[in-house]
Amino acid sequence: MVGSNGTVAAGTAMLAASMPMAADRARLQQAVGETNKLLLLEGTVDVDDVGAAAFAVEEPPVDEEAAAERQAEVARLLAGFRRHLQDRTDHHLGYPYNLDLDFSVLAQFQSFCINNLGDPFIESNYGVHSRPLEVAVLDWFARLWDLHKDNYWGYITNCGTEGNLHGLLVGRELFPDGIIYASTESHYSVFKAARMYRVKCVKVDALVSGEMNCADFKSKLLQNPGSPAIVNVNIG
Repeated sequence: MVGSNGTVAAGTAMLAASMPMAADRARLQQAVGETNKLLLLEGTVDVDDVGAAAFAVEEPPVDEEAAAERQAEVARLLAGFRRHLQDRTDHHLGYPYNLDLDFSVLAQFQSFCINNLGDPFIESNYGVHSRPLEVAVLDWFARLWDLHKDNYWGYITNCGTEGNLHGLLVGRELFPDGIIYASTESHYSVFKAARMYRVKCVKVDALVSGEMNCADFKSKLLQNPGSPAIVNVNIG
């Protein structure tokens, strides 16, 4: 608690005195950046250990020789980053990703600014999109789940977190006074969504197998008989 204006002034003065001058900070940032770039190129530091201040943003040099040196430096940096990614991929463990993939056939589309903004079933005012392909993927999953063509809606999310956020948002919109029930084994984004949407969330115990403890679920449902239940169901 701030007791007086004098206290605020004293605190501000102490903070200002403890901070380096702007010029000193700039020189420090440049030194750290150059050191980290050198270590990354030499392979003696992991890219994940390089802080936010590692690569200072600089204007392109006007001199042709300096510009050529800059391009060569960028090429070396990208080559080092590629080696890092390859090493991490070779030793990848812990996430259920399919690493047996080849996106080279899609390289021909990298020069286009493709954006599937909005509802995939409604024509966009932005013409450079891949909506027919997006809807085809949705149709494939609809057939997998025995959903009729005109009886479903969806879109392709960037990740599972976005899917959870959207699904729980739909639940919140349908039941503004509802309570989210989720197993303790649920993805962290479920509880993140509850905080974002300011919805009460009840954690349900899980069995050693990972499945929801139905007895605990029933008990917690009965504690809130007057509130709609928004249930997060894990699959897999």
